[in-house]
Amino acid sequence: MSQPLETRVAAALLAGAGVAFLLVGIARWAVEGGPDLLLPPVVLTVFGVGVAAGLLAGWWWARRVGLVLAVVGAVFHLLIVLGGAPWWARLVSGLLAASQVYVLVLLNMRGSRERAPDA
Repeated sequence: MSQPLETRVAAALLAGAGVAFLLVGIARWAVEGGPDLLLPPVVLTVFGVGVAAGLLAGWWWARRVGLVLAVVGAVFHLLIVLGGAPWWARLVSGLLAASQVYVLVLLNMRGSRERAPDA
């Protein structure tokens, strides 16, 4: 069953934001050092790719978990923006926070809600 465009874009944004955050984490780890810089990007990437796959497959839990993941991701990225990270990491985190808010909008649109098995 083909998913609506809103769901497909939300899935792409969740997975893409996770991969972009992982790349920023690897760059920060290379510049600043410290193993604690890689744990949050890896966790968000794994969950983002998993939820994106669930959204595309039409699994019943994926829309709700995607909403929670988008809220947690947006808050986490905003904390990085307000923190003491390098300017380029704060810039990318600001863009990723905006993409997470857009995922919230997409998953709450009528097409996504009507096609979700739990709607």
